Amino acid sequence: MMTTSSTNYKPGNVIIVRIRFTIGNITKRRPAVILTGTDYHNSRADAIVIALSTQVGNSYYGDYILKDWQTAGLPQPTKAKGVVETIDRTTIEQTLGNLSNNDFKNLKDCVRSILEL
Repeated sequence: MMTTSSTNYKPGNVIIVRIRFTIGNITKRRPAVILTGTDYHNSRADAIVIALSTQVGNSYYGDYILKDWQTAGLPQPTKAKGVVETIDRTTIEQTLGNLSNNDFKNLKDCVRSILEL
């Protein structure tokens, strides 16, 4: 088992990272929520995340509007986009905070629904 980073990210951490758009190689700096934990991070350089967006009026299947966005260190109302992404943990620029227990539980329910788990 290899250790890939000295920074310990935990499920529910809100981070800033460059997220790749679906088409092309364009990226955008945006907040995201870490879904993966220590065991996953000890064996891989990646993390699985859900991107966040302030475009709360435009909702699609699997999106979740955060109730406690201020507690998470976010500056304005925010939704978790129903899109699961894999990122290289070395591209994480900073940690803003953590989702509340309630928001993280609801987000995990959305992820289960998206993936039909």
